[in-house]
Amino acid sequence: MKPSFEEIITLIQNRNIIQLGLENMTGFLEEIGNPHRKLKVIHIAGTNGKGSTLNFIREMLLEAGYQVGTFTTPAVFSYEEQISINKDPISKENFVEVFQHLTPPRETFEQREQVVLTEFECLTAMMFYFFAEVRPVDFVLVETGVGGRLDATNVTMPLLTVITNIGRDHMQLLGESKEDIANEKAGIIKRGVPLITAEEDEAILANFKQHTADKKAKLYALHHDFAISDREVGKANQSFSFVSPFRKVDSLQLSMLGEHQAKNAALALMTVDYLKTYQALMIKEDDIRKALKNATWKGRFEKVSERPLIYVDGAHNREGVAALASMLQDHFQEKNINVLFAATKEKEIEAMLSPLYEIVNEISFTSFEFPRAALATDLFQQSSFTNKRLVEDWQDEIEHQLSTLKEGDLFLITGSLYFIGQVKTFIIEHQRDHK
Repeated sequence: MKPSFEEIITLIQNRNIIQLGLENMTGFLEEIGNPHRKLKVIHIAGTNGKGSTLNFIREMLLEAGYQVGTFTTPAVFSYEEQISINKDPISKENFVEVFQHLTPPRETFEQREQVVLTEFECLTAMMFYFFAEVRPVDFVLVETGVGGRLDATNVTMPLLTVITNIGRDHMQLLGESKEDIANEKAGIIKRGVPLITAEEDEAILANFKQHTADKKAKLYALHHDFAISDREVGKANQSFSFVSPFRKVDSLQLSMLGEHQAKNAALALMTVDYLKTYQALMIKEDDIRKALKNATWKGRFEKVSERPLIYVDGAHNREGVAALASMLQDHFQEKNINVLFAATKEKEIEAMLSPLYEIVNEISFTSFEFPRAALATDLFQQSSFTNKRLVEDWQDEIEHQLSTLKEGDLFLITGSLYFIGQVKTFIIEHQRDHK
C-alpha cells in the first residue's frame, strides 16, 4: 500500500540526527545518477541572513522570468516548504513520488555500505533529484544546513558561493571561535568559483581571502568590492543606492526593515550583477526595483497583526538579536515594546538578549513543544533583565495580548524559528476564528 505524505514525514524524521560529512551523500548521489551535476546552483552559507538573501535573489530572478528552485531549512510553517519551486512548496504528491522513487536505491546503498542516511541527507538528495529530473528549473538556490565544509549540500559545484556573515552559532558543532566557524563556512568555496560575502570583520575577511586565493577564486566583499550608500529610513520601508564593479543603481526601495536587510539585499544584487555579467542573465533594472520593493520573508520581522500591532522574528542567536535591536531603534523608537521569547537549549541567553535590554519594556519567557526547546524557567533565570515574566502557556499569553494591546504598543514574538512557526499558525487561526 502506498504510504501517505504524513507517514513518509514520520519515516524521514526518525532519521533526525546530525551527521556531518560528505562520504554518504557523495556515494548515494552516485547511486542515483548524480542529479546535482545537472543543476545551476547558487550555494549560500552564513550565520544569519541566508534566507533573506536567498529570497532577494529569488524575487529578482522570478521577476525576470526565470524558473527558480530553492532548498531552505529548517521547516517553519510546513515540512514540504523546504523544497520549493517559484515560492511554492513541492506538492505532497511529488514529495511522496520522489521519496518512493529513491527508496530502493537508498535501501540498496545503506545495506551495501552499512550506513544510515540522515533526515537532512535524504531531503538534500530528494531536492537535487526533484529539480534535475522531475521539475527542471533555471537556477537552484541552496542554503547550507549546518556550517558548510561537511554539510550535505557541499557536494555541489555551484556557479557562485555566498557567505552572508560569521557569528557564534552551532558552536558545539563548528568550533568555539569565529575563526573556527569561518573555516567551516569557507569550506563551500570551490576552485575557480567566486565568493560573495557581506562579512565585515577584517580578520574573517583575511581568512576568506586566503581560502579564495588557494582556490584561485575571485572574492567580492561588501565595502571593498560592492557597497550600499545613501541609506534612508522610513516608517514602513527603507531606501539605498547600490554600487558594484559593474554598475550603480540609485534609490532602491526595500519593504523589509533594518540595515541588515539592506546588506542582504546588496549581497543578492552583487550575485545578480555577477550572473548578468558572466552568465548572460537577462534582467532589467525595473525587474530588480520591483522585486526588492515587494520582497518579504516569512518569520523575519513579519507583521502578523496590524491592530493590535504584532510582529514575529526568528532572531535565534546574538547577531540576529543585535540586528533586530538596531532595526527597532531605527523604526520603532516611539513604541512601547513587549517581547515574548522562547529558544532551544543550547543558546547563551544573556549574551543573546542583552541588545534588547535598553529598547524593550518587558520580556516574557516561555517554552514550546519541541524536543530541544529550553524550559521557560531556565530562560527566565539566565536573563538579568529586570522587567521579566515567566509564561507557562504561550497561547494564553498571545490571546491576552491580542485583547489588551493599545495604540502605541508593539508586541514582538521572537527566538527559535521552530517557535515562530507555531506562533504564526496559532495567530492566523485565532484571527480567522474571531472574524
